Amino acid sequence: MAFIECQVRSNELDMNISVNVIYPEHVKNHEEVKVLYLFHGYTGHYMDWMRQTAIERYANKYQICVVMPSVHNSYYTNNTCGVNYFNFVAIELPEIIENMFHVSQKSEDRYACGLSMGGYGALKVGFTYPHKFHKIASLSGAIDVDRLIKINENNDKLALFKLAFGKSPIKGTKNDIYHLVDQAVKTDRYPDIYLACGKDDFLYEDHLRFKAYLDEKNVPYVHKETSGGHEWRLWDLFVQDVLEWMFE
Repeated sequence: MAFIECQVRSNELDMNISVNVIYPEHVKNHEEVKVLYLFHGYTGHYMDWMRQTAIERYANKYQICVVMPSVHNSYYTNNTCGVNYFNFVAIELPEIIENMFHVSQKSEDRYACGLSMGGYGALKVGFTYPHKFHKIASLSGAIDVDRLIKINENNDKLALFKLAFGKSPIKGTKNDIYHLVDQAVKTDRYPDIYLACGKDDFLYEDHLRFKAYLDEKNVPYVHKETSGGHEWRLWDLFVQDVLEWMFE
């Protein structure tokens, strides 16, 4: 596998942004490579998956392209200052990658996965554009944004939430995963879903509530949980299971 560290120009962000790409070195003529967009969590960046897991080795088994963008602490939103992180990861970045690399442009060959804030991001792109992403996975997903805003209303993180989301609560808006699920259910079109979380994670109750909501809406999903908290030890295990679920 080739590992490529890119600096790409984003019009949606009006800046250059860092993106890591893992790409098979020996692609047969006219073979269209499947693409996994792999999202980092809050306080993280584009190097996290490379440093904390063996994602390059895992991807080699399936000969897939893995794209790992840096989105800072944006919560994968088009923020209030007009810096459009959601448009970047959901629309612009796939276009950039599909122009730079010989990868498939078919929706059935496009996937998204993320941890924590990135789990929220993967669910958001998948349910907003179900016709563009085949399978999505949320690992310890930060799904209930309104609850997170509430528990951080007396510390410095509140300013970052306000930058990302503006006014709260976000219930019923395009940034609300539950609302996006409702919209997808109405059209009966949504990607295949994988949910995983540690039972000792501070987001575990949010994970269970979202799981119950999918049950209520009759939306199918794959579910995994195990002992452990909000930690790379679990995400390293989960992502291996995700790749098997996505590509075997």
